[in-house]
Amino acid sequence: MNDSSNEPDLAFDIDALFSHLVDELGVDLSIPMDWTFTLRGSDIGQLKSIADTLDEYQCELEEAVEEIDSQGRLSLGRPMLSVVKTGALVPSEVKKIADQMQQIAGRTGIEYEGVEVFDAIDDDELFDWLSLDEAVWRLRHFNDSGLNPGEVLPWVFLLMGNSLEQMQSLAEALVIGGFDNSQADEDPDEDGRFGVFVFQEGSNDEERLVAAHRQITKIATEHGAEFEGIQFLSEDDFIDVTVDLDD
Repeated sequence: MNDSSNEPDLAFDIDALFSHLVDELGVDLSIPMDWTFTLRGSDIGQLKSIADTLDEYQCELEEAVEEIDSQGRLSLGRPMLSVVKTGALVPSEVKKIADQMQQIAGRTGIEYEGVEVFDAIDDDELFDWLSLDEAVWRLRHFNDSGLNPGEVLPWVFLLMGNSLEQMQSLAEALVIGGFDNSQADEDPDEDGRFGVFVFQEGSNDEERLVAAHRQITKIATEHGAEFEGIQFLSEDDFIDVTVDLDD
């Protein structure tokens, strides 16, 4: 039986973390990753003040984080500051940032909980339409980044067809089917096809997303339309993004 106490703590042993990523997981570290350094404290205001000094990083504050103890009991933990550096970093660079976080913790009395690494989402790909499988993986990335399971998360589905009349009929059927905010786009795309956007107040819930996809694609198929993709944007944000992309 292996003694787990002899295993390195990958959150703090940077050399062991790199060895694990390369030798055991086969990760290509020449590709930029999200290196996430976690600080915890009892005062959200103190963490915000620290975040304000870290301009060279992406900082994400959470006022309360759900935690599960060894007996499966759920509770709300202390506020958390995630300090993210995206890049193809080498061990010396990660160690330098870790040292910086430890110095901040020692100076302010908060706790440094180590570093984790996640796949980075490319900004150029962030607003592409996702397949169902890609959308599920995006949810898992959100989980890894600190979004709580079941937390509110907007969804928008895109369906495509050959004529405006067809898609207007589909939008009406979707509304009848319970998808109240379904809108046919009167402007065709560059291939002359027309779309329907289905906006929902969704959540960070894989099963619920898959079920909604199943219902929507069933109605779409009955009207001769095809599923094009999913995005995690509210209607207002979607309008802002499409306007920015058009510009």
